[in-house]
Amino acid sequence: MAADDLKSRIEALNKKPLKNVPEDVIKNPRKERSKAGVSTTIETAASVTVSFDGHQDAELVKAIAVQDPFDLFEDAESIASEDSVILEDAVEGVFLSAPTGPGYYHIEKPAVSLEAGADLMHKRLLRVLGYPDGKTADRLARACKSEKLVPDEIVFLDLETTGLSMTPVFLIGTMECAPDGLVFKQYFARTYTEEASIVSAFAQRLKDARMVVTFNGKSFDMPFLARRADFVGVTLPEPEFHLDLLHESRRMYKRDLPNCRLQTLEQMVCGRCRDNDIPSAQIPRAYHDWGDSGDASQIVQILEHNLHDLLTMADLMHRMWYRD
Repeated sequence: MAADDLKSRIEALNKKPLKNVPEDVIKNPRKERSKAGVSTTIETAASVTVSFDGHQDAELVKAIAVQDPFDLFEDAESIASEDSVILEDAVEGVFLSAPTGPGYYHIEKPAVSLEAGADLMHKRLLRVLGYPDGKTADRLARACKSEKLVPDEIVFLDLETTGLSMTPVFLIGTMECAPDGLVFKQYFARTYTEEASIVSAFAQRLKDARMVVTFNGKSFDMPFLARRADFVGVTLPEPEFHLDLLHESRRMYKRDLPNCRLQTLEQMVCGRCRDNDIPSAQIPRAYHDWGDSGDASQIVQILEHNLHDLLTMADLMHRMWYRD
């Protein structure tokens, strides 16, 4: 039967015109549903029946008469609704190539876009560094063996991963101290195949860094990233200096605070509190769920969670060591 004749028969049965669904929606309904207003199509019906001949017409008509064509797929309840958040619509970024892999989503923004107080943090952080003509704070000077550091030689680092062991890293969040302010740069893998790209792109940036600043990074972030770099075949440079603020915080606050978790320090030392934050324990599942549903609402929360972690590191540094 010709496709035009079949289309006419279907429209007569449904008593309404038959609209076409983009081919890519049929190929990947879970991720693409929220990008298109979908309705019944010849292509959808063809995916359910082997051919349009003879006794299979009844099956075809039955399949096409379904109100929502995505009911034809298993696990339809996990498909994103029309109100789903699309990552590229919600988060301003660009697709960049990388030395390894297919490329990745790169997000870059000034820290003041997250919090107005980031300007003051930047000014005080420069003072802690002794830049341009002052004296480096004693504790930081010991961490870098009394060598003078230029602000752009320092990279703040925080990872978001899909687990605690040999599982992929999907977000490498960084913050840099530029002359005119703190700047966030996030390397985001939209799929597991983009992990190699974010690792290789960050490895290039790390070549020019003399110090990496982390929170629990000596035990977790840097060893984890080194294992993933080895897994995807990327050489990860080792910075000259590593400042782990968890160790520094314990020295200063362990007797006065219930614990030295980053968000405890953020609230009780820095006096800041987050709204609508996603708990760290939920992040791996949220990333997995996004791969199934295509709804990036929780991904937006993860990206913001990562930015707050980075900014709190700078906030802690100046509160621990800055002197008027």
